[in-house]
Amino acid sequence: MRAIIVDDEVTSSEVLEKLITHYLPQLEIVAICSKPTEALKQIQALQPDLLFLDIEMPEMNGFELLEKVPQINFDIIFTTAHSQYGIKAIQFSAIDYLLKPIDTDELTAAYERVVEHRKFSSPFEKIKLLLENIQLFNNNNPFARIALPTMEGLKFIFATDIVRCMSTNNYTYIFLNNGEKILVSKTLKEMEHMLSTPAFCRVHNSHLINLKYVSKLLKGDSNVIIMSDNAEVEVSRRKKDELIKTLNL
Repeated sequence: MRAIIVDDEVTSSEVLEKLITHYLPQLEIVAICSKPTEALKQIQALQPDLLFLDIEMPEMNGFELLEKVPQINFDIIFTTAHSQYGIKAIQFSAIDYLLKPIDTDELTAAYERVVEHRKFSSPFEKIKLLLENIQLFNNNNPFARIALPTMEGLKFIFATDIVRCMSTNNYTYIFLNNGEKILVSKTLKEMEHMLSTPAFCRVHNSHLINLKYVSKLLKGDSNVIIMSDNAEVEVSRRKKDELIKTLNL
């Protein structure tokens, strides 16, 4: 696999190149660019398989650079010194990012996920979704679609179609409003972080629900809610009062 590093900080590029050379010798660095305009030329000329792309750069940021690439047929791992800007949009698009200073274990894990995703899906749909979400992010609007890693590859769904999520070890079952059930390779904690909007509520160690699909809350000593798909979901005692308040019951 051939890669290009794009980062306006020369020191950061040098460190990343050394890490890749040592820990990912199978990955060939074909160019290192410190300017987005230079990167656009090299991407066109060299047609890399993978781009390590800094988010915050002068002239244009990493997202703006992607919008100027005529045809995207490469995967991306973002690199950033900031843990906020655009990270939720990146996660919703099933794209990896590395926080600086880069941890070697996270680097190799991100690379392995890229290799795994390439077996099942084209990078284009992920990048298209990312740019959609960045536009929504910049307009302070909630994200519409989400990319979920499944055993069969990435599945793109609308977040508003999720009725509930249920943990099973290091995986999560996603239940949709059309009756479909999807097993994704993310923990419930990761799903909770991604879906951290007022619509979603973690009601139990094993359950994350979409409040708009709550049909009934069984009062009294019972700690159970009924969802629109007729599922009975257990609510922890400490979450019950909070849920009643949220639902205005």
